[in-house]
Amino acid sequence: CSSTVKMEVDGAGIGPSSQQAAAAPSRQRGRLPLQMRTLVSELSLLNRSDGSAKWRQDGSSVVAAVHGPRLANPRREDAEKAIVEVVYKPRTGIQGHRERELEHIIRRTLEGIIILGMHPRTSIMVVLQETNCDGSMLSCALNAACAALVDAGIPMSSMLSSVTCAVNQEGALLLDPDSLEEQSARLIVSMAFAHHSAAQGMGHEATRDGAAGSKHGDAHLDGPDKLQGGIKVDQGALMCH
Repeated sequence: CSSTVKMEVDGAGIGPSSQQAAAAPSRQRGRLPLQMRTLVSELSLLNRSDGSAKWRQDGSSVVAAVHGPRLANPRREDAEKAIVEVVYKPRTGIQGHRERELEHIIRRTLEGIIILGMHPRTSIMVVLQETNCDGSMLSCALNAACAALVDAGIPMSSMLSSVTCAVNQEGALLLDPDSLEEQSARLIVSMAFAHHSAAQGMGHEATRDGAAGSKHGDAHLDGPDKLQGGIKVDQGALMCH
């Protein structure tokens, strides 16, 4: 049987102070700059997988299925640990460069929390299917993948949670942007945090100033650091793509 968890996040409690958040201008759809959309998680949706979950953030939702651990292809198996395979399927059409990049980022992130040494010579496959696409899709997919791994009973050193932030043309920080806000944003960053002392952040960024542009590079945060709006990254690495 499936189980559903609904979390309503009040943005007035996030950031420097509740009074400042309450005084901040609202966004197009009525949210405050540091207010997330309602989060809904549902487990054990699929019968033909070892674990499954659906993660929804209002107009954005992803269904994740986990298969394994199972015997890996002899050409790809590792004698010392399990291998992680990720398949990301768009809502419509076939896979493109965007989906391949998301697969790479998600696979590297999951490899950091799954205890791979417990199941050598096996494969753990995570299949992600977009069902609705309205912004913050990388974070939505990572949260769905983590919930599905928990449902499958995959041994992990830690759970993770992910959030996406955007900086608009006025320089204001927007938490959990939708697709319209992402299209007009100067910067988009997605971060994943492991639930232990050595939190890790991974993200992607793009600049938009009329002409399309992008930045590539790695920025390492040696100690606790804060982004605008009071969001903290502790001892993590912010990966910019």
